[in-house]
Amino acid sequence: MFKNLKFTKLIVLGLTVLTLFSFYIISKTISPQFLDGKKEIAIIKGENLLEIAGNLEAAGIIKSKISFILSSILRGTHSALKAGQYVFDPGLNLRQILSRIEKGEALFGYNDVVVTIPEGLTLGGIIDRLEKSGFKDASDIRGIKASSLEDTFDWLKLVPPKNNTLEGFLFPDTYRFSKDANAEEIAIKMLNRFDSKTKDIRKVSGENFYDVLKMASILEEEVIPSDMFLASGVLWKRLSIGMPLQVDASLVYELGRPIKRSDIDTLNSLYNTYKNKALPPTPISNPGLISLAAAVYPEKSNYLYYLSRSSDKVTIFSTTFEEHSLAKAKYLNR
Repeated sequence: MFKNLKFTKLIVLGLTVLTLFSFYIISKTISPQFLDGKKEIAIIKGENLLEIAGNLEAAGIIKSKISFILSSILRGTHSALKAGQYVFDPGLNLRQILSRIEKGEALFGYNDVVVTIPEGLTLGGIIDRLEKSGFKDASDIRGIKASSLEDTFDWLKLVPPKNNTLEGFLFPDTYRFSKDANAEEIAIKMLNRFDSKTKDIRKVSGENFYDVLKMASILEEEVIPSDMFLASGVLWKRLSIGMPLQVDASLVYELGRPIKRSDIDTLNSLYNTYKNKALPPTPISNPGLISLAAAVYPEKSNYLYYLSRSSDKVTIFSTTFEEHSLAKAKYLNR
């Protein structure tokens, strides 16, 4: 009798949890996902459910990639989402957005290709995304010199001749390109977007804008957006007192892979910010507006150290090396 009662309670508990979970998913699928104007995105053939959900969230089309993934799995359509170029109107809920992708209700007029460039991609990462969208000559962007376009975009004159690339200036956003666009046309469209989006920041930064851009690119890679302003204050303070920045992201950029602890001692490069007491010679990614604003308006504090907690990437700040060492032992899984 007691066994039956216990089993009954477990069933009731399980049904209750399932009911609450179902209500949670339903509430997420029927609420509007965004209200701030039309949004465009390209879903590329071969992208999996996790990639699609992440790109939709990064583009501000959905609030939660987890809810999108769970909804798609529950609907049984997770392996049948259609590639294409989509425009979504404000006020759509998650179910409506998912339904359109399931049915392949993409844009008409396939002479245009919509490409979403998220914050933090390197020049190489942008080229890879463009190539996956069908632009076979996208790698030619790597050969476009900043100096060749400085008559059109005078702020490119800030780029030193020895670092003559567009790294950092290809603004992350959603673009519509002609499917026949060449590398220069694509680059110029992205530079025009950069020009319009960063006017205020360039005005505040003046001749220091290239350094601000480099700092923003580091922040984009190092910390989550909510911690960027405080981390910016830490990094600018290190530079002001002659302390190395000691950011892993610049080594990753130079090496093209996750770093090993031995790389800190063996890598003889200006991108090794453990040895080099300065900003890296170029931006290490193409940053967005939040990281740019953080680089211009750093938050002052007594902190001199920080790390990203392994479990959730939340930034742990410390005032002394001793505190930082304790934080590393507690929060890093190394």
